[in-house]
Amino acid sequence: MPLLTVLYLFGWTLLSLAGVMLIPVVVALRLDGIAAAQTFAVPAVLLCILSSLLIMAFRGHNELQRRRQNLLLLVCAWLLIPAAAALPLYLAGFPGNFLHAYFEAVSGFTTTGATIFDDLGQLPKSIILWRAMLQWLGGLTTLLALLALLGSLSGTDLMDRQLRLIGRPAQDGAENLFEVMQSVAPLYLALTVVCFLLLVVFGTPSFEALCLALSAISTGGFAPRSQPLAAYVPPAAQLVLALFMILGAVSFVWVRAIFQMRWPIIRETREPFWIIWLTGAAALVAIVVLSAVEPAYGPGGAFRLVASGIASAASLISTTGFVITDPARFPLPVILLATVCIVGGGRFSTAGGLKVFRVFLMLRQVSRELRQLIYPHGVRAARFGDEARESELLKATWITFAAFIITLGTIMALVAYSGVPVAGALLAAAGALS
Repeated sequence: MPLLTVLYLFGWTLLSLAGVMLIPVVVALRLDGIAAAQTFAVPAVLLCILSSLLIMAFRGHNELQRRRQNLLLLVCAWLLIPAAAALPLYLAGFPGNFLHAYFEAVSGFTTTGATIFDDLGQLPKSIILWRAMLQWLGGLTTLLALLALLGSLSGTDLMDRQLRLIGRPAQDGAENLFEVMQSVAPLYLALTVVCFLLLVVFGTPSFEALCLALSAISTGGFAPRSQPLAAYVPPAAQLVLALFMILGAVSFVWVRAIFQMRWPIIRETREPFWIIWLTGAAALVAIVVLSAVEPAYGPGGAFRLVASGIASAASLISTTGFVITDPARFPLPVILLATVCIVGGGRFSTAGGLKVFRVFLMLRQVSRELRQLIYPHGVRAARFGDEARESELLKATWITFAAFIITLGTIMALVAYSGVPVAGALLAAAGALS
């Protein structure tokens, strides 16, 4: 039965989560005390028992061959893993109740970055680390879902030679889930470690550097402190964060192609170049805005200004949501922020939004239709860079866009109805949905 297979694989997922909880246990024993360690140890033991029962009860049901199974597994993952991950937050008593703890866990696991905490300085270090780890796990889950489970249901596609980079054949299906994980997880972890080391080298405190590295590569947005990043992250480290936020925002397959030096694939995939160009343009705007409100450069002030502008642009384009400088010094129109959030990053990445690929594909289709009115008998190929696109994918892209806008309007109306101003409701809806 499809449900038995889902329960078996979900058991392994819970067992993995229980194992990851041991890391905050060690941190809590060293920094926060035994009481904080128990808030992670007890849920870890309970999850270990539950997952072991699921694995033993449904052992042998390990073949996912239907899209219905894939989607059911993802629904269970996105709904139930945050519920399990919220247990340490609830036992620690900081969010107030389980609903608040579940909200925080969902925000972390979906790499949304919204938080209910006003002052992170009151939280134990183990809780702050757990929030960052949830983002990292959520980013990895997103990549595995896109590359191994959803396939063409993700609203985009990959060419055969791109699929071979991640160890997956061209057909849909999740029987290659573990092969994809072996291909994706090591590079994802290696990028996180390199980001952490570079942040430490450039003067960021080690604990903050670890949390920021986990958040940057997953484009999550949870910060280890309540202050803007510029208050405790040196300018050179801000540039490091900007680099890894962009790496998180572009296609992971493209990043893997860079490390394997597959130059034809790198050249023919245009979306990452558009993301880099958009980040550069946004950085230029950010630098101009910051320079207008900066009273004086001072020693090294120009470098700090440029670094903050680039980091702010990367945070926006990648939908990470890091607050780099004081928001009062960075007055941007709400519609601009919402647009950038809605467009988002790249396909097959941890970034949110409609994706730059879909937006440019729709713009290219509009241009083709307009030229078709002028030259009715003209024949033009549907291409994005060197990648050919089928008409069915174009239709799916427009359907995705329509569904996105309808859902965005519905969420915005519900949030505004609860008493939030319209501008705030638009940003909240765009951030949550993207």
